[in-house]
Amino acid sequence: MTSSIDPKQFWDNKILAWEDGRYGQRATHGSLLENLADLASNSLRFRLVITIELLKPHIEGKHIVELGCGSGLLGEGLIAMGAASYRGYDISGNAVSHARELTAEKGLGEKVAFEVCSVADLPNLNTDIILSLGLLDWLDDTALARVFEVGGKADFLHSISEKRAEMSQYLHRLYVFLAYGWRTGSYVPQYYTVAKIKRLATHHHQRRLYIYRNSKLRFGTLVTTLPIDVQS
Repeated sequence: MTSSIDPKQFWDNKILAWEDGRYGQRATHGSLLENLADLASNSLRFRLVITIELLKPHIEGKHIVELGCGSGLLGEGLIAMGAASYRGYDISGNAVSHARELTAEKGLGEKVAFEVCSVADLPNLNTDIILSLGLLDWLDDTALARVFEVGGKADFLHSISEKRAEMSQYLHRLYVFLAYGWRTGSYVPQYYTVAKIKRLATHHHQRRLYIYRNSKLRFGTLVTTLPIDVQS
């Protein structure tokens, strides 16, 4: 089945409610299925925490770009830890508008900025560190290659849903189908092997890659050029 979904419209309709539920900012969604998914999202909340922890030793004075930033939930923390700047790109205009509102409320000033942009339209990114949490799961091979191409020599940290034969991933596939996959066709999250991501990354970055796994991430995996403490 082929997707006829407009990704921008999909995320404009989905992202703010998804963030509220998954990151514990709202008690309930409109459906029992989404309420259950929110309760089962400890891995996503841990992903935010561990990303900050892993980046902390590396961001003093650095310029940081986040792809698929949503409401820019990481921006304030990264600036507080010494990043020189944070710029977020997201395909959703609703997410970027909300991110700008939050930035203004917190008085983060010119150090934080956001832009509506698809991966296909990304400019070459003149920055120090590029990160994404979950974006790669929604990209085809062409867009994946573009992410690594526009990064130039910047370090990166990306999360992926690693393809594994385990119950938590089977349950996730079932949730995706029931929640929206039956109507979006091929526009659903992808599960990638680390080997595939390494091949794409090393085509543009001839550096060692560090792989971070943790049982609290379930089948989530972090791939980065930053020297980090690796766990399994």
